[in-house]
Amino acid sequence: MQRLLDIENLRTTFDIHVGKVQAVRGVNLHVDEGETVGVVCGKSVSMLSVLHLLPDYAKISADKMIFDGTDLTRLTPKMFRKISGDQIGMIFQDPMTSLNPLFTVGDQLTEPLRIHKGISKKEARDLVLEKLRMVEIPDPESRMKQYPHELSGGMRQRIMIAMAIMCNPRLIIADEPTTALDVTIQAQILDLMKSLQQELGM
Repeated sequence: MQRLLDIENLRTTFDIHVGKVQAVRGVNLHVDEGETVGVVCGKSVSMLSVLHLLPDYAKISADKMIFDGTDLTRLTPKMFRKISGDQIGMIFQDPMTSLNPLFTVGDQLTEPLRIHKGISKKEARDLVLEKLRMVEIPDPESRMKQYPHELSGGMRQRIMIAMAIMCNPRLIIADEPTTALDVTIQAQILDLMKSLQQELGM
């Protein structure tokens, strides 16, 4: 198996008004292609550190942080944006705070495609419909016209998964993707993610 993500001694410190707070200290993990890895403690801050999604007062360092041969610690924000969302997808914990309430589902899903793939609006729409069907969204044409508040919690989470896999990333990071859902929907979402992993080779 090919090593996809390799992290050694990841450290994240927040410089706040009470002083320096070390939130992550000495995280080591690796993910091979096609493998699933669970992180129990410090998962959110660790993964947001990998994705460069923490505020400016967070200091991130690591002895090694390699994704598919690329040293993530040496990338500029512009260089990292080419990887994030394209080769690495993220499923956030709370879709209601991750989805923009002012834009339709369709607008929010076509945007990363147009940014990362440089394709036309029609091509982006066709790909979005394909991904919505893949995550088992019923009547995807109608869902694209809706706003996040018009969807159920389970449906919003499926939208977040569709967004994460939109550019066929090699790595998906899921930050407690079933937290806000009831047990039945949680099981459905986990089953869906497992089948997508097998189908797409993530």
